Amino acid sequence: EPRLPTNLCERVNEGTEGAPLVGVLALHGGYHEHKVMLSRLGCCVREIRQLPHLEGIDGLVIPGGESTTMGHLAERLGLLDPLRMFIASGAPVMGTCAGLIFLANQVEGQKKGGQVLTGGMDLTVCRNFFGSQVDSFETNLETPLAPGRQVPAVFIRAPAILRTGANVKIP
Repeated sequence: EPRLPTNLCERVNEGTEGAPLVGVLALHGGYHEHKVMLSRLGCCVREIRQLPHLEGIDGLVIPGGESTTMGHLAERLGLLDPLRMFIASGAPVMGTCAGLIFLANQVEGQKKGGQVLTGGMDLTVCRNFFGSQVDSFETNLETPLAPGRQVPAVFIRAPAILRTGANVKIP
């Protein structure tokens, strides 16, 4: 059975004694970028790839990527039910893009036959709300934040939150 090094936190983000230990689901997608940002914010970060990695974390981030792939991998690795239990425990959990879909209790536009989800967040999400992958594009935009300058922008397929429950907090 795999064991975590006792100095994992210190190796990932030195000087974080007393900081929250945040797990980042690292099965697929943008987990590295989330790790980097959480470390910059002073968190101790642990990649979640196997069941023992969930032990002792204070919160969980589920990154973007492909929600169906994430679900299949979590199921195959025996992480699906432990993730559901962690989410149900009331610990802080955040999902971005595919992670949001993976956390939603209800998903519109699922692949045929449905898809594996952790659920646990009382919201309804629509997959690919802004179109499919072929509808993604890049362009330059003007913004009040950079008057007189064109800012590169990327528009990708992404989910939209259609409904939230009373206890869901969106920053």
